[in-house]
Amino acid sequence: MIDKPVRLKLTAIRAVVPFKLVVTFSDGSSGAFDAAQMLGERGEGTEPLRDRRYFAKVELANGTPTWPNYFTLSPEWLREEMHRRGELVLPLPVRTRRPVRGEE
Repeated sequence: MIDKPVRLKLTAIRAVVPFKLVVTFSDGSSGAFDAAQMLGERGEGTEPLRDRRYFAKVELANGTPTWPNYFTLSPEWLREEMHRRGELVLPLPVRTRRPVRGEE
């Protein structure tokens, strides 16, 4: 049996001024994405997002950041971009507790 790869999703998102997204991914990583550079690029989808009030209307639709004009960001692209920029915080590894003598 072949395991299907788990699709990366966002589990939480919040817009903060100016033009940042504070996000948490399904793999436990998180951070604050500075969208200013992305919004500086010309594009029909990003034009409305330059208004701070509109930018703040971001919501999660099936784990994907989505605005009312249906502009979306791929969770995979967002995580890669945040990692490249040093904006991504990786989760701490899970540590198992060693039994103390006498607890075995």
